[in-house]
Amino acid sequence: MVNSKVRNLLSSSVAVLAAVTVMTGVLAPAVATAAPAGTSASAAQTPEELRTNAAAVVGLTITPDLLRISERDFVYAIYQAAKQQGDIAREVQFEALDAYNSGRTSSFLSTWIYEAHQRDLDREAVYQVRRGERQPAATLLGFELTTILLAQDDKNFVFALWERAAKGSFVKAAAGTVYSGTPVEHKEFILRGIFVEHQRDLDAAKEAAEKEAAEKKLREARVKAGAVVGMDPALAAYLTDEYFVEQIWTGGLAPQDSEVWYQAYLSRTPEQWRAFIDTGIFEAAAKDKVNAIKVRAAAVVGIDAGYAKYLQEDALIREIRNRARSGSQVQAAAYRALQSGSPAQWRTFLETDIFTAAAADKP
Repeated sequence: MVNSKVRNLLSSSVAVLAAVTVMTGVLAPAVATAAPAGTSASAAQTPEELRTNAAAVVGLTITPDLLRISERDFVYAIYQAAKQQGDIAREVQFEALDAYNSGRTSSFLSTWIYEAHQRDLDREAVYQVRRGERQPAATLLGFELTTILLAQDDKNFVFALWERAAKGSFVKAAAGTVYSGTPVEHKEFILRGIFVEHQRDLDAAKEAAEKEAAEKKLREARVKAGAVVGMDPALAAYLTDEYFVEQIWTGGLAPQDSEVWYQAYLSRTPEQWRAFIDTGIFEAAAKDKVNAIKVRAAAVVGIDAGYAKYLQEDALIREIRNRARSGSQVQAAAYRALQSGSPAQWRTFLETDIFTAAAADKP
């Protein structure tokens, strides 16, 4: 039977290429480079039953020609049939090629082919179990489960998982830790641990995406709020809520007598900062706009600006009517606005009608 020493000697044969060892220490099959010699009339022939049984191992169909050729050439035919089957007949390939090159064909046909075939079956049984255990992990990380990976023990397969896991992931960190562990820990990681760590990666990615979405929403809200007072959008997006609000009442972005400045100044907690940014600044700006209208209208009859801001629109119009010159167009227009009872008419009076009336009152 071929042993490791004999297999190493295969490299000296002109009929084969060198065998290589890849990770598992299992030799890859040598390949014959010359066709088998022709039939020799003097060659010893094996019994037909012996050849038929050997051929069945590799699925080779017996023909009259195969029964007539020399034993050595028949063994070569076995090698070719095993080679066509690929890795599942790897040991048979080794033994057949060794027997062909060494001339020990009788032992091969009577014994070694069956022993080699059993080794192939045993190896494939191990691979089948490993395939069932490892395929889910390989699929999870998106790589092909090759024969080389099946030949590795669990520890080296864990290393293969570590190599292929995303940098910075929980899977990679856990694989690196488990690699130095026990065989039981290796198996546990392959069967279950990697999926637990992958779920942690998914959860972390989801949390990060949600956090980024929330931060993006906050940035957009600050930019929108900052536009009210002319703040640079890049600065508004960069600042925290606290410094954004503080910038409004300390950075000269709003007049100190404005409602925007006052509400920003009053905001001192995270909840107040957020409320000011989301709604408060817009409500304050709207109030400042109304106050500006009232102050401008009140000035027509000399009402103090602070007092004008304090009064409601209907009350301000009533005060304007009282202070206007008796019989004037301003007084008449104020009276009509009050009589309408309409807030829309009050606003129209304060924005335009009072100035039209004041112009008409001029000599």
